[in-house]
Amino acid sequence: MKKILSGAIVALCALAGAIGLKAQQMPVVPMDSAVVVGTLPNGLTYYIRHNAYPKGQADFYIAQKVGSVLEEDNQRGLAHFLEHMCFNGTKNFPGNSLVSWLESIGVKFGAHLNAYTGTDETVYNITNVPTARTEVTDSCLLILHDWANELLLDPEEIDKERSVIHEEWRSRSGGQMRIIEQVLPTIYPNSRYGHRMPIGTMEVIDNFPHQALRDYYEKWYRPDLQGIFIVGDIDVARTEAKVKEMFADIEMPANPAERTIFPVPDTPGTIYAIGKDKEQSNAMFFLMFKFEPMPREMRSTVGYLVYDYMTSMIDAMLNNRFNEMMSNPATPFAVAQAGIDNYLFSNTMQALSAIGVAKTGDIRPALESVYREVLRAKRGGFTPGELQRARDSYMASLEQDYNNRATQETSALTNKYIRHFIDNTPAADISDIYQMMQMVTQMVDVNTINQLFGEMVTDDNRVLLVMLPDSESYSVPTEAELAETMKSVDAEQIEAFVDNAKTEPLIPELPAPGSIVSTETNDLWGATVWTLSNGVKVMVKQTGFKDDEIIFAAVAPQGMSRDAASSSVADFIAFEALGSRYGIGSYTSSDLEKYLAGKQVSINPAFGLYERNISGSTTPKDLPVLAEMLYGYFTSVNYDQTEFSATQSLYAGLLKNQSVSPEYIFQVDVQKAVYASPYKQALTVADIENATRDGILALAKAQLANAADYTFIFVGNVDLNTLRPLVEQYIATLPADPSTATAAVAESDPAFRMRSGDAVDTFSTKMENPQTYCAIIESATLPYDSRNAKLASIAGNILSTRLVKVVREEMGAVYSIGARGSMSSEVGMNANIQTVFPMNPDKKGEVLEVIKKEFAAMAENITDEELSKVKEYMVKDMTEKAERNGAWCGYMSVWAIVPGHPDLFTQAVETINSITAADVQNFVKKMNAQGNYRVIILDPEK
Repeated sequence: MKKILSGAIVALCALAGAIGLKAQQMPVVPMDSAVVVGTLPNGLTYYIRHNAYPKGQADFYIAQKVGSVLEEDNQRGLAHFLEHMCFNGTKNFPGNSLVSWLESIGVKFGAHLNAYTGTDETVYNITNVPTARTEVTDSCLLILHDWANELLLDPEEIDKERSVIHEEWRSRSGGQMRIIEQVLPTIYPNSRYGHRMPIGTMEVIDNFPHQALRDYYEKWYRPDLQGIFIVGDIDVARTEAKVKEMFADIEMPANPAERTIFPVPDTPGTIYAIGKDKEQSNAMFFLMFKFEPMPREMRSTVGYLVYDYMTSMIDAMLNNRFNEMMSNPATPFAVAQAGIDNYLFSNTMQALSAIGVAKTGDIRPALESVYREVLRAKRGGFTPGELQRARDSYMASLEQDYNNRATQETSALTNKYIRHFIDNTPAADISDIYQMMQMVTQMVDVNTINQLFGEMVTDDNRVLLVMLPDSESYSVPTEAELAETMKSVDAEQIEAFVDNAKTEPLIPELPAPGSIVSTETNDLWGATVWTLSNGVKVMVKQTGFKDDEIIFAAVAPQGMSRDAASSSVADFIAFEALGSRYGIGSYTSSDLEKYLAGKQVSINPAFGLYERNISGSTTPKDLPVLAEMLYGYFTSVNYDQTEFSATQSLYAGLLKNQSVSPEYIFQVDVQKAVYASPYKQALTVADIENATRDGILALAKAQLANAADYTFIFVGNVDLNTLRPLVEQYIATLPADPSTATAAVAESDPAFRMRSGDAVDTFSTKMENPQTYCAIIESATLPYDSRNAKLASIAGNILSTRLVKVVREEMGAVYSIGARGSMSSEVGMNANIQTVFPMNPDKKGEVLEVIKKEFAAMAENITDEELSKVKEYMVKDMTEKAERNGAWCGYMSVWAIVPGHPDLFTQAVETINSITAADVQNFVKKMNAQGNYRVIILDPEK
């Protein structure tokens, strides 16, 4: 196959000349100097790095260069099954003690203890581990050691896990997955990847002998294919010594099996793979152009950075074109996007993929439109203006990472080292990357990128995957018809792209600045509070958590509920979906996207039933742009009719065939059972089609009519002297009337409340893969304060652990189940504990009985051990949040919406630690006593 690298090599040669080297002498990208990398005599590799963000925590990973592609036909599913067994008994943590012990130190199963299996790799993680005690970190190393070499693989545990895997297969075997399984051999002719989906086959899962799993483990889980990663607030020297001590005893097999690399063969012309399924929700396609990845030995050089940057620019520019097309209602696709990555499930082949979702039952117009745009970019190239915007955005993001280098996220560092181990991609320090990319981005011009893109889009090694609903409303094209569609686009004279970007000011004219009339200090939040000349209040909390981050929110009480009577049901229900492309003044939403290129500014108006929240983030450098955007939304929010119609057709297209999806039907049924109000029902195609631009815009303007309703909050690296003139110009001049400002809701509208009482609502629908969907919600009306809020969360966490233990592990009736408890400030049923999950329909009655007993049992018996685990997790979580700008802004926003609102944050740790088992029991007892236990069931139709 032709290697798609010559465009990158052109840039590489230019860069080499600039730094006085020959292209073949391109330097290796230096490894992050802060990470210690070593290889033990047995072949095991380790990466260890100190990083104190979050403080007092560390992540522990083990990665295996092993996945489902290595399975033989009679082993399909064993790689994934083995991943499950790592949580079901090891030498030093038999039975369920591994999960139980980790939960005792605040590491929650699912959230911070998990794993995944791919075709070529398997990765396990223990994250957010508290590191104050060395015995805890040593025990986590022992777990990694056990995963590497000491699984018990107890036959009884294996047999119990078969049903869990079966339920995982059932829950994931929807229409799209069934189509992929059906067409995979076509997409991967003469390749193992065509028959090695990690979930495997249920025939193998149900019948493999116990020894087969042991044999697979002994063959492939070995030190030369394993890497361990310990990153966080640790003593590096001590940790390295412990790794050498603990892992040295793992023996390398005398005659190890070859870890074969499975290539994906070249294919002439175009492969057409067409699949249909009754539960496929949309007509969609993947148009893929395959090419060989950069050789592994080259990925550690500066050449890889050049190539990666060029492909990133192609991704960005092509997607920007698709996004602009989506603002035109005549565009035949609802959604389109492009990306350069691994070819589907294989890491030995890459592909440029263009993905589209059709609005109608005929896939061909959408395919024509997407393919035409790919050819437009190939033939006419990208423009200098497009590249400038993409480059500016890329460098702005990189600059923010560089400025925040003192507080890099441990998770990001760990992932970088794992990719280095598995793929040999660079794992450099952000300072080195930033310096190198400043040079690379200046050396790579648009012509070089156009050359690379042109080499990717070829007539051979092309794959078109089409996935369709099996419905009379959708036509199923033949291969010949799809080929003719492509051929017709090939024959077109396609005009080059015309790049249009507005240049006039976003805010044409500003009023004279207002002023700050008073300054106070809020001791609770450690914030400066300004009262402005228009009556608006601004709260500013200065922190040092991130050098280049400011989190923002403007919050107000009341919201959509007060405007329900004056709006149509369709406008009200469709508001959140359709209100996603607001413009400002003469700028459309598409114009704003171009305007914000290279600026680290995000802003998101979100209006709920009883509260309004405009959230956003920026950097100190781009704070003026955020302020400008805020002013624009409050004073001249707009919605271009063309963009509204496009958004309307987008959602109508996406929802068109949702009624065949059991998940969507269940969502509709839950809303129908829980709420009586027509304003609280699930979004439908009719809602989208009946909504109007004027109605949606009127609702938005009503939420923004009086800035005095809002409290404006800034948290992060905020300089008060810099912020002051921005506040005076852009916030103190907003239309505001304190005398008519809305107050907090004293009584929620009964029309929007949940139905009261005990009830079981059962629905049914046809299913290709029968399973029962279930939602159980217990609600109550209780005083809203910090203690009750924590009690609700604790009760939900305890119930979650119990359900996993009983319903998943003991009964094998589900793959995934959990519960959550929460409270809100709304008047009415403001406390709830709920669980939502799919399950084996044959075990429905037994599962419902068990869960009801668990809800009731928590009122009578909460053990100190299970409470301690939950409290440990919640305290760790709140301690971490105390160093996050986003958490401070979020809790300050909740507090600011309602005068006298309880503080849920600053004393959270003390509140959690004070709660006893009796407190939780009494809380649940109060909930149970109110008799609001609702069960909603969607069964397969028989």
